[in-house]
Amino acid sequence: MSKVIVVKAKEELVVSSLKKGEVHRLQIHLTDNALGVPWRVPLIIIRGENKGPTLGITAALHGNELNGISTIFKLIEKIDPKKLSGNLVLVPISNVPGYLLNQRYFIDNVDLNRIMPGKPHGKPSSLYAHQFIHKIVKKFNYLLDLHTASHGRVNSLYIRADLENEETRTLAFLQNPQIIVSKYDEHGTLRAWANDHNIPTITIEIGNSNAFQHSLIDETLDGILNTLRHLKMIRGRVKDMIANSVVCENSYWIYSSRGGIVDVYPNLAETIKTGQIIARVFDVFGQVKEIIRSDKDGVVIGKNVAPNCEAGTRILHLGVNWIEPDPESIPGHED
Repeated sequence: MSKVIVVKAKEELVVSSLKKGEVHRLQIHLTDNALGVPWRVPLIIIRGENKGPTLGITAALHGNELNGISTIFKLIEKIDPKKLSGNLVLVPISNVPGYLLNQRYFIDNVDLNRIMPGKPHGKPSSLYAHQFIHKIVKKFNYLLDLHTASHGRVNSLYIRADLENEETRTLAFLQNPQIIVSKYDEHGTLRAWANDHNIPTITIEIGNSNAFQHSLIDETLDGILNTLRHLKMIRGRVKDMIANSVVCENSYWIYSSRGGIVDVYPNLAETIKTGQIIARVFDVFGQVKEIIRSDKDGVVIGKNVAPNCEAGTRILHLGVNWIEPDPESIPGHED
């Protein structure tokens, strides 16, 4: 028979109350649903035998962005709590109602990653966000927030991070992405709140929604293990992970101006030139209504793959203005 693992219900995460050298599984009560039953967020806490920082890893803050769940499950298998310094707090499903509905948004159709840190009084999503921050995220010293593309779009494996901040730049360079984009912390995001409260945080975008993509998941896992080595939470040499990454100063979406049936041509992580045709929009009779061209040289971070296209649809996410990273700022770099 397999061992029965007890999952405990708690009102709040108190890492120091958990026994060292073990894996703990908890459900933290955030708010209540319309039946008066608690919405509980599942946590896996790997409590190290030795002192060290607390690294939080959150996934599925958007309920249909699932690659982070498998990443966390694979990470659990890699970590021996007897050899871990510090604590890993793993949140495989942050937006429980959204996950159960297989949708991006919370149960009241609000994007949780636009309203952080929520409010103690207000809409259901606002209450949930407030409790998520104060009962869980406040306990972290560092945070990796795992996401994917939204429905109807696909992503490369890329990082959003403030590259002007030394700690978040280091976290970004420790990963194994195809692309790193220097992004300011957009107001209302989990990343913005955490960085404002001295919890260095980056966003890791792992491919596409509603699926497990194991090649990207395994690359993400390599980056997380590299982060643990850098933080001296596990033993091992920090790898030079930035060697094959494209680093962009910024990025933006190119939109359609006409509606119809769209075909977007470039591949993910492909470099494209100014004036290159990136998509055509057809009417229902197969006639071209719009030819969409890139207005800059850049690299494809993500793109639309849903053929039905309203006027004003996001077509292609373009990273621009390459940065040559300073080797001295790259963890594990050796001449």
